Amino acid sequence: MHYPVATIGTAIAIVAAFLVDRIGVMLIRRGTGSPQQRYIRRTNLGLLTTMVTLVVLVILWGRLLQNKGTFFGLLGAGLALALKEPLLSIAGRMSIWAGHLYRVGDRIEFQNMAGDVIGIGIFYTRMLEIGNWIKADQATGRIVQFPNASVYQHPVYNYTQNFSYIWDELMLPVTYASDVAAASAILVKTGEEYTRDFLGPAAAEIKQLRASFLLPDLNLKPTVYTRVTSNYVELTMRYLVDPRQRRPVNSWLFERIFERVSANPQIAISSETYDLTVHPPEKKDAQGKPAVMPEAHEAIHETPQRSEPAA
Repeated sequence: MHYPVATIGTAIAIVAAFLVDRIGVMLIRRGTGSPQQRYIRRTNLGLLTTMVTLVVLVILWGRLLQNKGTFFGLLGAGLALALKEPLLSIAGRMSIWAGHLYRVGDRIEFQNMAGDVIGIGIFYTRMLEIGNWIKADQATGRIVQFPNASVYQHPVYNYTQNFSYIWDELMLPVTYASDVAAASAILVKTGEEYTRDFLGPAAAEIKQLRASFLLPDLNLKPTVYTRVTSNYVELTMRYLVDPRQRRPVNSWLFERIFERVSANPQIAISSETYDLTVHPPEKKDAQGKPAVMPEAHEAIHETPQRSEPAA
């Protein structure tokens, strides 16, 4: 054995990493916390053991060289060229963890893709896709994966980090002759029925968020905005909603609103209107030329009568 220290040290490092990972996973599974928290601990443990093992192996074998500085410099340059994307993905994984960009369970939008994060590996992030051909924020069934290095080039939109709710809008068109005030009151009442159970916790989250960020004044209560169009009066209600419940909540709100609007004879739901002008078909003669009406024909070929002067 030419390099006993390096060889034995490599074997010990690999075995130790394996044992640490197995024991750590066993303890995490037996520990407390939600499945999401246990998954995050398990992935962080795997990342940490892998990085430590690689550092130990480089030190063990690098110490055998006389010009250690040259070795590590060439090694770093070679790895940077040959493993550019994987190394960027590892750095991106560290940025995701250290920068709190997202975690497992978060709903994010990234590069025109949206979904729920189901796994964050060393090189790739995986999420369950929502939207696309589905006309709502619901799962399509496809799993999308993208390299962690992409977080350096594109913005990440997080639906659930720091604040558990988002704002959504619901539009109700009513006729000009409708009681607009009564229709607005119905929208506000229905929105308050939905949001009253979580407005308190939402306000507490906003207060906690102000301790870290400079936020503008935010109105959490349902609010109705009016706009007059060429076809109807547009009433738009802005309200808070759980980002994973947008479609069922929108359906629930419309059901209550339609029920109450139908019971009020002074409110009528409107739609776009169109003004159509219908022209009769043009008549043609046997040669395919436009036919001339008899009256017009006579008028055109009528010879004016000249009156003779009186003798």
